Amino acid sequence: MGTGRRTAQPSLFRMLERHEWIEAERLRPKGRVFVSDYNGAHPFVERYLGELADLAPHRLADVTRYSALDEDAALRSKIGRMHSRLDGAAYEAQNVLPAGGSSSLLATFVTWLLVNGHRRIHYLPPVYYKLAYLLREFGITPVPAARTHAHQDDFELELPAERTILVLTDPVWYAGRRVPAHVLQAVAAWQQATGSLVFVDGTFQYMPWDGCLGEASARLPAEQTLRLVCPTKYLSIHGYRAAHLLVPTALRRPLADLHINLHGDVAVSDRLFAHRAADLMLEGGNADLVGHIRDNHRALTASGALAAEVPAECGFFLFARPRAALDRFLAMDAEFFELGGHEGHVRINLLNRAGIDALIAAAPTGHGPLPDAVSAAGGGDGMPPVPHPA
Repeated sequence: MGTGRRTAQPSLFRMLERHEWIEAERLRPKGRVFVSDYNGAHPFVERYLGELADLAPHRLADVTRYSALDEDAALRSKIGRMHSRLDGAAYEAQNVLPAGGSSSLLATFVTWLLVNGHRRIHYLPPVYYKLAYLLREFGITPVPAARTHAHQDDFELELPAERTILVLTDPVWYAGRRVPAHVLQAVAAWQQATGSLVFVDGTFQYMPWDGCLGEASARLPAEQTLRLVCPTKYLSIHGYRAAHLLVPTALRRPLADLHINLHGDVAVSDRLFAHRAADLMLEGGNADLVGHIRDNHRALTASGALAAEVPAECGFFLFARPRAALDRFLAMDAEFFELGGHEGHVRINLLNRAGIDALIAAAPTGHGPLPDAVSAAGGGDGMPPVPHPA
């Protein structure tokens, strides 16, 4: 006979209700401007795509065959070289699992948790809502290992003294903030002491505003760390699907087998794009795109449309408090990210020019740019220019 008591729902799962609501609102005809949206228009798409911008994929590859992404040894080796160059860490083909987008790899990882008997994991908030959804649907309990987010002044790690699996997101994407190096150093020491496995969702990595490439998460113990990287986000070309997982050598085959049986092969166009993106990450870079993001940020802050902002340092999102009434827009506030405080702050997509223009147009008149003191504490762009490739 039941006791009548209900088990408390993890706060991570309560966050999903907000995401489900905004998805319904986003699809309403003639709805409000969505300033927190996911897409990212920019003027460099054709340059980044190269020949893919002009030629049909069937002229570049045999479309009568499965594209067999994971069997592409040249691609896996190229990705390994790229990370070795960018991060100064030894990655080889045996550490690379390529795939068609981050979501499929998140699904493979959570399925791997399930089939290997993991019913409880730890995490550092925030995590991407799709991961939260998968954990909820698969019956895996997420236990927070911190009460605040890594970029906040009062952040404290609460890691368990046991072997477990920890999930963290770096950077903290909604605010464009890296997880501080000292936090990752503490995680690495804990991994070595407990033998724990860490999964890093690095979907928004390699987009630094200061032009200094290399990710601190690459220094976590390689044989106890999985890193998710997304060239699609790196180039803000979301119509192609490309991502890869950097994995311990012992886990590559089991994860690759699970992934191909869950998702099958990608389209040949995505395989071609994966090569193109890896080539750009190796040689050309995305400095023009990052410069464009910062130009949009300067335009927004100079307009006086913001009352405060969290200091962004990477990616294409800003977490800020607009001066305009928020009910005029569709926007994601702190509750979408399992974040306390930050009254009136919302995520702003700096590649959504229509959203930026709407925020500027709706702002009350008579306000100038944020004062230097506010900008320094809350997001002013005082960083040096992004170096452009020769």
